[in-house]
Amino acid sequence: MLLFHRPLLSILALAAVAAASVPAVAQPSTAQQSTGQTTPLPASVLDAWGQVRAALTPAQQANAVRGFLSALAAWQRRPTPPPMDARDIASGRAVSLDDPALMQRPQAHEVTVTVGGQFLVFRPLSRASLEPFFSR
Repeated sequence: MLLFHRPLLSILALAAVAAASVPAVAQPSTAQQSTGQTTPLPASVLDAWGQVRAALTPAQQANAVRGFLSALAAWQRRPTPPPMDARDIASGRAVSLDDPALMQRPQAHEVTVTVGGQFLVFRPLSRASLEPFFSR
């Protein structure tokens, strides 16, 4: 029985030595982080996004989306539609932005808007909430 433990201990010891000799994943420096993925959004854009998420009716949300896109255009100094992704809430699967189901049943989807490396998520209450993203 002792013979069986030695090879196991040897294997474990070799694994520990190998793990210790592998260099750790390099963490990005502060300079790399500041030039990297996320950009702080101005208060006007964040406030407008808060109104999108707080809207209780489809009309309120559609107006809030238009306000958000206006605030975003003012901040970026150009009316560029932000990148978007959508997923079906029930299944979790990604949905193409040109999928008719997204416009036919927008309440069944969750939309992620990417701005300055940040992911802004909302659930559209109606088709009117999505149309401003596609009409620019």
